[in-house]
Amino acid sequence: MQRQSVFPAGRPRWFGGHWLLLLAAFLIAFPLLFRPFVHGMDPAGYYSWLRSALIDGNLDTSNEYEHYGKANVGSSTSTGHRDNPYAIGSALLWAPFFLVAHAWVLIGQRMGISWPADGYAAPYTFAVSCGSALYAWTAVVLTYRLARQLFNARTALLAVLSAWLASPLVFYQYAHPMMAHANDAFAYALLLLAWFYLQKRQDAPHYALVGAAAGLCALVRNQNAIFVVIPLVEIGWRSVQIHRAGRDWHTVVGSTLIAVGSLSAAWWLTFAPQLVTWKVVFGVWLPGNPYASSGGGEFDWLHPHIVGVLLSTDRGLFVWTPVLALAVAGWPCLWKRNRRLAAFIVASFVLQLYIISAWSSWSGAAAFGQRFFTNLTPGFGLGLAALAMRAQQNVRWRWLVAGGVLFVVWNGLLMLRYALNDVPRAGPVSLDHLVCGQLEVVLRYGHRVSDLLLGR
Repeated sequence: MQRQSVFPAGRPRWFGGHWLLLLAAFLIAFPLLFRPFVHGMDPAGYYSWLRSALIDGNLDTSNEYEHYGKANVGSSTSTGHRDNPYAIGSALLWAPFFLVAHAWVLIGQRMGISWPADGYAAPYTFAVSCGSALYAWTAVVLTYRLARQLFNARTALLAVLSAWLASPLVFYQYAHPMMAHANDAFAYALLLLAWFYLQKRQDAPHYALVGAAAGLCALVRNQNAIFVVIPLVEIGWRSVQIHRAGRDWHTVVGSTLIAVGSLSAAWWLTFAPQLVTWKVVFGVWLPGNPYASSGGGEFDWLHPHIVGVLLSTDRGLFVWTPVLALAVAGWPCLWKRNRRLAAFIVASFVLQLYIISAWSSWSGAAAFGQRFFTNLTPGFGLGLAALAMRAQQNVRWRWLVAGGVLFVVWNGLLMLRYALNDVPRAGPVSLDHLVCGQLEVVLRYGHRVSDLLLGR
Protein backbone atom coordinates (compact mmCIF):
# COMPACT_ATOMS: atom_id res chain seq x y z
CA MET A 1 0.00 0.00 0.00
CA GLN A 2 1.32 3.43 -0.91
CA ARG A 3 2.38 5.52 2.06
CA GLN A 4 0.34 8.68 2.44
CA SER A 5 2.24 11.94 2.69
CA VAL A 6 1.81 14.02 5.82
CA PHE A 7 1.88 17.13 3.64
CA PRO A 8 -1.41 18.52 2.32
CA ALA A 9 -2.17 17.75 -1.30
CA GLY A 10 -0.90 20.25 -3.80
CA ARG A 11 1.78 21.65 -1.52
CA PRO A 12 5.52 21.17 -1.97
CA ARG A 13 7.20 18.44 0.02
CA TRP A 14 9.90 20.88 1.05
CA PHE A 15 10.06 24.65 0.54
CA GLY A 16 9.85 25.24 -3.19
CA GLY A 17 11.99 28.18 -4.18
CA HIS A 18 11.20 30.31 -1.14
CA TRP A 19 13.94 28.79 0.99
CA LEU A 20 16.35 30.53 -1.41
CA LEU A 21 14.80 33.87 -0.43
CA LEU A 22 15.26 32.98 3.24
CA LEU A 23 18.86 32.04 2.51
CA ALA A 24 19.40 35.28 0.58
CA ALA A 25 18.09 37.32 3.52
CA PHE A 26 20.42 35.43 5.84
CA LEU A 27 23.46 36.07 3.63
CA ILE A 28 22.66 39.75 3.03
CA ALA A 29 22.23 40.49 6.73
CA PHE A 30 25.33 38.53 7.74
CA PRO A 31 28.09 41.00 6.69
CA LEU A 32 26.03 44.00 7.77
CA LEU A 33 25.19 42.90 11.30
CA PHE A 34 27.50 40.07 12.34
CA ARG A 35 29.61 40.78 15.42
CA PRO A 36 31.32 37.58 16.70
CA PHE A 37 32.49 38.78 20.10
CA VAL A 38 32.06 37.86 23.76
CA HIS A 39 30.91 41.07 25.42
CA GLY A 40 28.73 41.38 28.49
CA MET A 41 28.01 39.11 31.42
CA ASP A 42 25.58 36.69 29.79
CA PRO A 43 27.80 35.74 26.82
CA ALA A 44 30.75 35.22 29.16
CA GLY A 45 28.63 32.97 31.37
CA TYR A 46 27.26 30.85 28.54
CA TYR A 47 30.55 30.53 26.67
CA SER A 48 32.57 29.79 29.81
CA TRP A 49 30.93 26.39 30.13
CA LEU A 50 32.07 25.38 26.67
CA ARG A 51 35.61 26.66 26.93
CA SER A 52 36.12 25.23 30.43
CA ALA A 53 34.82 21.77 29.51
CA LEU A 54 36.68 21.36 26.22
CA ILE A 55 39.95 23.19 26.96
CA ASP A 56 40.41 22.87 30.73
CA GLY A 57 38.54 19.59 31.10
CA ASN A 58 36.48 20.78 34.07
CA LEU A 59 33.38 22.78 34.97
CA ASP A 60 35.08 25.49 37.04
CA THR A 61 34.66 28.70 35.05
CA SER A 62 36.73 30.89 37.39
CA ASN A 63 39.53 31.50 34.90
CA GLU A 64 37.05 32.25 32.11
CA TYR A 65 35.30 34.80 34.31
CA GLU A 66 38.67 36.37 35.08
CA HIS A 67 39.63 36.45 31.41
CA TYR A 68 36.44 38.31 30.50
CA GLY A 69 36.74 40.75 33.39
CA LYS A 70 34.00 39.16 35.49
CA ALA A 71 36.11 37.88 38.38
CA ASN A 72 34.13 39.98 40.86
CA VAL A 73 30.78 38.52 39.76
CA GLY A 74 29.39 35.82 42.04
CA SER A 75 31.53 33.73 44.35
CA SER A 76 32.68 30.16 44.90
CA THR A 77 30.15 27.43 45.61
CA SER A 78 30.34 24.81 48.34
CA THR A 79 32.18 22.52 45.89
CA GLY A 80 34.84 25.15 45.16
CA HIS A 81 33.56 25.95 41.66
CA ARG A 82 32.67 29.35 40.26
CA ASP A 83 29.03 30.25 40.84
CA ASN A 84 27.91 30.19 37.18
CA PRO A 85 24.09 30.30 36.97
CA TYR A 86 23.79 30.15 33.19
CA ALA A 87 22.20 27.19 31.42
CA ILE A 88 24.49 24.84 29.51
CA GLY A 89 22.29 24.18 26.48
CA SER A 90 23.95 26.82 24.32
CA ALA A 91 27.39 25.42 25.12
CA LEU A 92 26.24 21.98 23.97
CA LEU A 93 24.76 23.39 20.75
CA TRP A 94 27.93 25.38 20.11
CA ALA A 95 30.26 22.44 20.75
CA PRO A 96 30.45 21.18 17.12
CA PHE A 97 31.38 24.65 15.88
CA PHE A 98 33.94 25.05 18.66
CA LEU A 99 35.57 21.73 17.77
CA VAL A 100 35.78 22.70 14.09
CA ALA A 101 37.45 25.95 15.12
CA HIS A 102 39.87 24.08 17.37
CA ALA A 103 40.87 21.79 14.50
CA TRP A 104 41.28 24.82 12.25
CA VAL A 105 43.52 26.53 14.82
CA LEU A 106 45.71 23.43 15.16
CA ILE A 107 46.03 23.19 11.37
CA GLY A 108 46.84 26.89 11.24
CA GLN A 109 49.62 26.46 13.78
CA ARG A 110 51.23 23.84 11.55
CA MET A 111 51.08 26.36 8.72
CA GLY A 112 52.75 29.06 10.79
CA ILE A 113 49.66 31.01 11.84
CA SER A 114 50.04 32.17 15.43
CA TRP A 115 46.58 31.43 16.76
CA PRO A 116 46.69 30.13 20.34
CA ALA A 117 44.67 26.95 20.82
CA ASP A 118 43.24 28.33 24.05
CA GLY A 119 39.53 28.66 23.34
CA TYR A 120 39.71 32.44 23.49
CA ALA A 121 41.20 33.21 20.07
CA ALA A 122 39.10 34.79 17.33
CA PRO A 123 38.43 31.57 15.35
CA TYR A 124 36.62 30.08 18.36
CA THR A 125 34.24 32.96 18.95
CA PHE A 126 33.73 33.40 15.20
CA ALA A 127 32.75 29.75 14.76
CA VAL A 128 30.46 29.71 17.78
CA SER A 129 28.80 32.95 16.67
CA CYS A 130 28.24 31.42 13.24
CA GLY A 131 26.59 28.54 15.05
CA SER A 132 24.10 30.88 16.73
CA ALA A 133 23.37 32.62 13.43
CA LEU A 134 22.72 29.28 11.75
CA TYR A 135 20.53 28.01 14.58
CA ALA A 136 18.40 31.16 14.36
CA TRP A 137 18.12 30.79 10.58
CA THR A 138 17.12 27.15 11.03
CA ALA A 139 14.38 28.32 13.40
CA VAL A 140 13.14 30.64 10.66
CA VAL A 141 13.21 27.85 8.07
CA LEU A 142 11.35 25.45 10.38
CA THR A 143 8.76 28.14 11.09
CA TYR A 144 8.26 28.62 7.36
CA ARG A 145 7.86 24.88 6.91
CA LEU A 146 5.24 24.80 9.65
CA ALA A 147 3.43 27.85 8.25
CA ARG A 148 3.23 26.17 4.85
CA GLN A 149 1.16 23.38 6.37
CA LEU A 150 -1.53 25.94 7.18
CA PHE A 151 -1.18 28.82 4.72
CA ASN A 152 -0.21 29.53 1.13
CA ALA A 153 3.41 30.17 0.21
CA ARG A 154 3.42 33.95 -0.12
CA THR A 155 1.53 34.46 3.14
CA ALA A 156 3.87 32.14 5.01
CA LEU A 157 6.94 33.82 3.54
CA LEU A 158 5.80 37.37 4.34
CA ALA A 159 4.84 36.44 7.90
CA VAL A 160 8.05 34.57 8.66
CA LEU A 161 10.28 37.29 7.20
CA SER A 162 8.41 39.93 9.22
CA ALA A 163 8.57 37.97 12.47
CA TRP A 164 12.29 37.42 11.93
CA LEU A 165 13.58 40.73 10.57
CA ALA A 166 11.21 43.01 12.50
CA SER A 167 11.91 41.45 15.92
CA PRO A 168 14.85 41.11 18.34
CA LEU A 169 15.72 37.70 16.87
CA VAL A 170 17.70 39.23 14.02
CA PHE A 171 19.68 41.32 16.53
CA TYR A 172 20.57 38.38 18.77
CA GLN A 173 21.27 36.23 15.75
CA TYR A 174 23.95 38.53 14.36
CA ALA A 175 24.87 41.45 16.62
CA HIS A 176 24.85 39.56 19.93
CA PRO A 177 25.19 35.89 18.93
CA MET A 178 27.00 34.75 22.08
CA MET A 179 23.81 34.97 24.09
CA ALA A 180 21.28 32.14 24.24
CA HIS A 181 18.38 33.75 22.40
CA ALA A 182 19.13 32.48 18.89
CA ASN A 183 19.54 28.94 20.20
CA ASP A 184 16.38 29.38 22.25
CA ALA A 185 14.34 30.21 19.14
CA PHE A 186 15.74 27.12 17.43
CA ALA A 187 14.73 24.86 20.32
CA TYR A 188 11.21 26.30 20.45
CA ALA A 189 10.80 25.89 16.68
CA LEU A 190 11.68 22.21 17.08
CA LEU A 191 9.14 21.94 19.89
CA LEU A 192 6.35 23.49 17.80
CA LEU A 193 7.16 21.24 14.86
CA ALA A 194 7.18 18.14 17.09
CA TRP A 195 3.88 19.22 18.63
CA PHE A 196 2.33 19.75 15.20
CA TYR A 197 3.28 16.28 13.98
CA LEU A 198 2.05 14.73 17.22
CA GLN A 199 -1.45 15.57 15.97
CA LYS A 200 -0.95 13.21 13.04
CA ARG A 201 0.25 10.24 15.06
CA GLN A 202 -0.08 10.16 18.84
CA ASP A 203 2.23 7.29 19.68
CA ALA A 204 5.19 6.80 22.02
CA PRO A 205 7.91 7.90 19.55
CA HIS A 206 6.10 11.16 18.76
CA TYR A 207 5.51 11.90 22.44
CA ALA A 208 9.21 11.23 23.00
CA LEU A 209 10.07 13.76 20.28
CA VAL A 210 7.95 16.38 22.03
CA GLY A 211 9.62 15.54 25.34
CA ALA A 212 13.11 15.78 23.86
CA ALA A 213 12.33 19.13 22.20
CA ALA A 214 10.85 20.48 25.44
CA GLY A 215 13.93 19.23 27.28
CA LEU A 216 16.17 21.07 24.85
CA CYS A 217 14.20 24.26 25.46
CA ALA A 218 14.81 23.87 29.19
CA LEU A 219 18.46 23.04 28.60
CA VAL A 220 18.99 26.28 26.66
CA ARG A 221 17.11 28.48 29.14
CA ASN A 222 16.11 26.79 32.37
CA GLN A 223 12.88 28.74 32.85
CA ASN A 224 11.61 27.04 29.69
CA ALA A 225 11.12 23.90 31.80
CA ILE A 226 7.58 25.18 32.30
CA PHE A 227 6.78 24.32 28.68
CA VAL A 228 6.62 20.61 29.47
CA VAL A 229 3.50 21.28 31.54
CA ILE A 230 1.53 22.06 28.37
CA PRO A 231 1.70 18.61 26.74
CA LEU A 232 1.20 16.93 30.12
CA VAL A 233 -2.01 18.89 30.68
CA GLU A 234 -3.12 18.08 27.14
CA ILE A 235 -2.53 14.37 27.73
CA GLY A 236 -4.68 14.50 30.87
CA TRP A 237 -7.46 16.45 29.16
CA ARG A 238 -7.44 14.14 26.16
CA SER A 239 -7.59 11.06 28.38
CA VAL A 240 -10.72 12.38 30.08
CA GLN A 241 -12.32 13.11 26.71
CA ILE A 242 -11.53 9.61 25.45
CA HIS A 243 -13.09 8.07 28.56
CA ARG A 244 -16.21 10.20 28.15
CA ALA A 245 -16.45 8.97 24.56
CA GLY A 246 -16.92 5.43 25.85
CA ARG A 247 -13.45 3.93 26.30
CA ASP A 248 -12.93 1.98 29.53
CA TRP A 249 -10.58 3.36 32.19
CA HIS A 250 -8.08 0.48 31.90
CA THR A 251 -7.43 1.26 28.24
CA VAL A 252 -7.33 5.01 28.87
CA VAL A 253 -4.94 4.70 31.81
CA GLY A 254 -2.65 2.41 29.83
CA SER A 255 -2.39 4.78 26.87
CA THR A 256 -1.98 7.74 29.21
CA LEU A 257 0.91 6.11 31.05
CA ILE A 258 2.62 5.33 27.74
CA ALA A 259 2.26 8.94 26.60
CA VAL A 260 3.40 10.46 29.90
CA GLY A 261 6.21 7.95 30.29
CA SER A 262 7.57 8.48 26.78
CA LEU A 263 7.41 12.26 27.04
CA SER A 264 8.85 12.42 30.56
CA ALA A 265 11.68 9.97 29.91
CA ALA A 266 12.78 11.90 26.82
CA TRP A 267 12.56 15.21 28.71
CA TRP A 268 14.66 14.04 31.66
CA LEU A 269 17.19 12.33 29.41
CA THR A 270 17.66 15.51 27.38
CA PHE A 271 17.84 17.70 30.49
CA ALA A 272 20.22 15.35 32.32
CA PRO A 273 23.43 17.25 31.37
CA GLN A 274 22.11 20.30 33.24
CA LEU A 275 21.38 18.21 36.33
CA VAL A 276 24.88 16.74 36.29
CA THR A 277 26.39 20.21 35.88
CA TRP A 278 24.42 21.54 38.84
CA LYS A 279 25.48 18.58 40.96
CA VAL A 280 29.16 19.12 40.13
CA VAL A 281 29.12 22.91 40.53
CA PHE A 282 26.55 23.51 43.28
CA GLY A 283 26.61 20.15 45.03
CA VAL A 284 22.87 19.58 44.53
CA TRP A 285 20.77 18.27 41.65
CA LEU A 286 18.29 21.17 41.76
CA PRO A 287 19.74 24.43 43.12
CA GLY A 288 16.49 26.41 42.92
CA ASN A 289 17.18 29.86 41.49
CA PRO A 290 20.92 29.81 40.73
CA TYR A 291 20.78 33.46 39.65
CA ALA A 292 19.90 34.69 43.13
CA SER A 293 23.29 33.91 44.67
CA SER A 294 25.11 35.70 41.84
CA GLY A 295 23.01 38.86 42.02
CA GLY A 296 20.78 37.99 39.07
CA GLY A 297 17.51 38.94 40.73
CA GLU A 298 14.63 37.41 42.64
CA PHE A 299 11.07 36.39 41.81
CA ASP A 300 7.96 37.98 43.31
CA TRP A 301 5.16 35.69 42.16
CA LEU A 302 2.40 37.79 43.75
CA HIS A 303 3.31 41.08 42.08
CA PRO A 304 4.12 40.47 38.40
CA HIS A 305 4.93 43.44 36.16
CA ILE A 306 2.73 42.29 33.28
CA VAL A 307 1.86 45.76 31.97
CA GLY A 308 5.48 46.84 32.15
CA VAL A 309 6.72 43.80 30.25
CA LEU A 310 4.24 44.45 27.44
CA LEU A 311 3.90 48.23 27.31
CA SER A 312 6.78 49.91 29.15
CA THR A 313 9.25 52.06 27.23
CA ASP A 314 11.86 50.09 29.16
CA ARG A 315 12.00 47.24 26.58
CA GLY A 316 8.21 46.75 26.52
CA LEU A 317 7.37 43.97 24.07
CA PHE A 318 4.76 45.82 22.01
CA VAL A 319 6.40 49.24 22.31
CA TRP A 320 9.83 48.25 21.03
CA THR A 321 8.54 45.59 18.63
CA PRO A 322 5.05 46.65 17.47
CA VAL A 323 4.78 43.90 14.86
CA LEU A 324 4.41 41.41 17.71
CA ALA A 325 1.16 43.07 18.79
CA LEU A 326 -0.24 42.08 15.40
CA ALA A 327 1.20 38.59 15.83
CA VAL A 328 -0.67 38.16 19.12
CA ALA A 329 -3.82 39.57 17.48
CA GLY A 330 -3.46 36.83 14.87
CA TRP A 331 -3.60 33.95 17.34
CA PRO A 332 -7.45 33.82 17.33
CA CYS A 333 -7.23 33.42 13.54
CA LEU A 334 -4.67 30.66 14.03
CA TRP A 335 -7.08 28.99 16.46
CA LYS A 336 -9.56 28.61 13.61
CA ARG A 337 -6.89 26.88 11.53
CA ASN A 338 -5.36 24.61 14.15
CA ARG A 339 -6.64 24.73 17.71
CA ARG A 340 -4.01 22.53 19.31
CA LEU A 341 -1.14 24.49 17.79
CA ALA A 342 -2.68 27.85 18.69
CA ALA A 343 -3.41 26.69 22.23
CA PHE A 344 0.18 25.54 22.68
CA ILE A 345 1.56 28.89 21.49
CA VAL A 346 -0.82 30.94 23.65
CA ALA A 347 -0.06 28.79 26.69
CA SER A 348 3.68 29.21 26.07
CA PHE A 349 3.25 32.97 25.87
CA VAL A 350 1.11 33.24 29.01
CA LEU A 351 3.41 31.05 31.09
CA GLN A 352 6.50 32.89 29.93
CA LEU A 353 4.83 36.27 30.46
CA TYR A 354 4.09 35.38 34.07
CA ILE A 355 7.60 34.10 34.79
CA ILE A 356 9.29 37.11 33.18
CA SER A 357 7.00 39.68 34.79
CA ALA A 358 7.56 38.14 38.25
CA TRP A 359 11.33 38.54 37.95
CA SER A 360 12.97 41.65 39.36
CA SER A 361 14.98 41.98 36.12
CA TRP A 362 11.87 41.74 33.91
CA SER A 363 13.11 44.38 31.43
CA GLY A 364 16.16 42.31 30.53
CA ALA A 365 18.55 45.04 31.78
CA ALA A 366 20.89 45.88 28.88
CA ALA A 367 18.81 44.54 26.02
CA PHE A 368 17.53 45.23 22.55
CA GLY A 369 13.80 45.04 23.01
CA GLN A 370 12.07 42.52 25.26
CA ARG A 371 14.67 39.85 24.60
CA PHE A 372 13.09 37.23 26.85
CA PHE A 373 10.39 36.55 24.24
CA THR A 374 12.83 35.96 21.39
CA ASN A 375 12.36 32.21 21.68
CA LEU A 376 8.66 32.58 20.81
CA THR A 377 9.44 34.09 17.40
CA PRO A 378 8.14 30.94 15.62
CA GLY A 379 4.81 31.35 17.42
CA PHE A 380 4.70 35.02 16.50
CA GLY A 381 5.40 34.14 12.87
CA LEU A 382 2.44 31.77 12.77
CA GLY A 383 0.22 34.43 14.33
CA LEU A 384 1.26 36.92 11.66
CA ALA A 385 0.58 34.36 8.94
CA ALA A 386 -2.92 33.70 10.27
CA LEU A 387 -3.66 37.42 10.51
CA ALA A 388 -2.28 38.13 7.03
CA MET A 389 -4.37 35.30 5.59
CA ARG A 390 -7.48 36.77 7.18
CA ALA A 391 -6.60 40.33 6.13
CA GLN A 392 -6.32 39.37 2.46
CA GLN A 393 -10.11 39.27 2.34
CA ASN A 394 -10.20 43.06 2.71
CA VAL A 395 -6.68 44.39 2.12
CA ARG A 396 -4.69 44.34 -1.10
CA TRP A 397 -1.57 42.19 -1.01
CA ARG A 398 0.72 45.10 -1.82
CA TRP A 399 -0.38 46.89 1.35
CA LEU A 400 0.37 43.85 3.46
CA VAL A 401 3.85 43.68 1.95
CA ALA A 402 4.31 47.41 2.56
CA GLY A 403 3.31 46.93 6.18
CA GLY A 404 5.84 44.14 6.62
CA VAL A 405 8.56 46.30 5.09
CA LEU A 406 7.70 49.20 7.40
CA PHE A 407 8.00 47.00 10.47
CA VAL A 408 11.37 45.69 9.26
CA VAL A 409 12.56 49.27 8.66
CA TRP A 410 11.38 50.26 12.16
CA ASN A 411 13.38 47.44 13.67
CA GLY A 412 16.42 48.19 11.54
CA LEU A 413 16.44 51.85 12.52
CA LEU A 414 16.04 50.92 16.17
CA MET A 415 18.99 48.53 15.94
CA LEU A 416 21.02 51.31 14.37
CA ARG A 417 20.12 53.73 17.14
CA TYR A 418 20.92 51.08 19.74
CA ALA A 419 24.37 50.60 18.18
CA LEU A 420 24.94 54.37 18.12
CA ASN A 421 23.74 54.78 21.73
CA ASP A 422 20.95 57.06 20.54
CA VAL A 423 18.63 54.97 22.71
CA PRO A 424 19.92 53.76 26.08
CA ARG A 425 21.16 50.19 26.33
CA ALA A 426 19.22 49.81 29.58
CA GLY A 427 16.43 51.65 31.35
CA PRO A 428 13.39 53.51 30.04
CA VAL A 429 13.39 55.86 27.06
CA SER A 430 10.77 58.51 26.52
CA LEU A 431 8.08 57.52 24.04
CA ASP A 432 8.62 60.76 22.15
CA HIS A 433 12.32 60.04 21.70
CA LEU A 434 11.66 56.41 20.82
CA VAL A 435 9.17 57.22 18.05
CA CYS A 436 10.35 60.58 16.73
CA GLY A 437 13.96 59.47 16.83
CA GLN A 438 13.12 56.87 14.19
CA LEU A 439 12.45 59.70 11.75
CA GLU A 440 15.54 61.68 12.69
CA VAL A 441 18.22 59.01 12.96
CA VAL A 442 19.37 58.95 9.34
CA LEU A 443 19.64 62.73 9.11
CA ARG A 444 21.38 63.07 12.47
CA TYR A 445 23.77 60.16 12.15
CA GLY A 446 24.26 59.66 8.42
CA HIS A 447 28.04 59.96 8.58
CA ARG A 448 28.27 57.63 11.57
CA VAL A 449 26.11 55.09 9.78
CA SER A 450 28.56 54.88 6.89
CA ASP A 451 31.46 54.55 9.33
CA LEU A 452 29.64 51.83 11.25
CA LEU A 453 28.82 49.78 8.15
CA LEU A 454 32.02 50.32 6.17
CA GLY A 455 34.70 51.16 8.68
CA ARG A 456 33.50 48.81 11.44
